[in-house]
Amino acid sequence: MSRITSKSRLKEPDSYFELIRRFPLRPIRDEHEYDAAVAVMNALAVRDEESLDRGEKDYLDAISTFVEVYDAQNFKLTDAVTPLAALKHLMEAHGMSIADLGRVIDSQSAASMVFNGKRAISKSQAKTLAGRFNVDAGLFL
Repeated sequence: MSRITSKSRLKEPDSYFELIRRFPLRPIRDEHEYDAAVAVMNALAVRDEESLDRGEKDYLDAISTFVEVYDAQNFKLTDAVTPLAALKHLMEAHGMSIADLGRVIDSQSAASMVFNGKRAISKSQAKTLAGRFNVDAGLFL
C-alpha cells in the first residue's frame, strides 16, 4: 500500500480556505445556516466561471450540493406549481434579485419580462436556469 507524502498532496488555493472560514463545508442544519450558505454560494455563482480559481470552483461545487440537499428536504415543489412560481421560489430561496436573474440568463430586460409574467421562459433560458438551480429544465417549461 502506498503512502501519500506531503509532497504528493494537492495544495488547495488560499481562496478555498478563506471560503471555508466564511462558511465551513458541512450539512446545513437550519434556516440561518442555509441563508449564510446561499449568500456565500451566490457571491461565487454570479461571477464569470472563468474568473474563479480552482479553490473557488471546488468550494462552489461542494456548497451547492449542501444547499441542494437542504432545498430538497425543506422546500417541496408540487406538480401544480407554474414555471414562474417555481422560478420565483428558487430565486427567493437563493436570495436572488431580478438583476441576478438577468446575469444568469444574460439579459436584464428578458429577466424583468419573465419575472413579471410578460414573457414565458424560453427553452434555452430553462436549460440555463436548470443548471443554475440544479433542477430539471422541465420545471420551467
